[in-house]
Amino acid sequence: MVRVVASSVRGPAHVRHGLPGQDAWLAVAEDRASLAVVCDGVGSCPHAGQGSRAATLAVRDAWRLWRRSPVGAVEDLIRLVEVAWRLRLGRVPTDGAATTCLSYAEDGHGRAVLIQLGDGIAVRRRNDGEVAVHPARSLAFGLTYALGAPHALTDWSWSAIEPLAAGEVLLLATDGVAEDIALDRIGDLAAWVVSELGPLRRPGFALAKELRAWPVPHHRDDKTLLVMWKP
Repeated sequence: MVRVVASSVRGPAHVRHGLPGQDAWLAVAEDRASLAVVCDGVGSCPHAGQGSRAATLAVRDAWRLWRRSPVGAVEDLIRLVEVAWRLRLGRVPTDGAATTCLSYAEDGHGRAVLIQLGDGIAVRRRNDGEVAVHPARSLAFGLTYALGAPHALTDWSWSAIEPLAAGEVLLLATDGVAEDIALDRIGDLAAWVVSELGPLRRPGFALAKELRAWPVPHHRDDKTLLVMWKP
């Protein structure tokens, strides 16, 4: 059994100006092959929200095809995501819908991968409490790689890893969360979601409430947090 608690909320800046959120998330929790995705639309793009939502669906499209083969490489999954995202956008210009993309995917053949383009954080908390942070590639001066912005396959960061084991926890978050949490506390956040929110009847709503009441002063960005674990 795989459990997921996730939520995405608008940041104070978007709420104040009556604008929609630009983050998106998606999860497929299956016993043999699970998927988790979080995306953060680039704020300067007029269709950033559409871009992030299309990216989550594109990863799901790509994963469904990729997982059918026991020999598909991580690079194959990334290429499928790139194409599926453009198809999902339809007539929406890609440069106006730029978005980051961060995903964990199991293929059902005993393999799992983490793929990331742009900002955000992916963390794995093991049974003994040890925390591993997926290394991301970044640009200088506050810029980030994104779908819809110039990049190459090598600008993605990816890791082939073991699927989550019983008792392990995966955390994916966009920058609105990741930038406000110290790395030495991120594992505690993952464990808190599992222990405190996981047993609730509507854990996603409880998480949304916590994200809206974010305790860091002057925060502005949208916030998306996804936690997946195998009890």
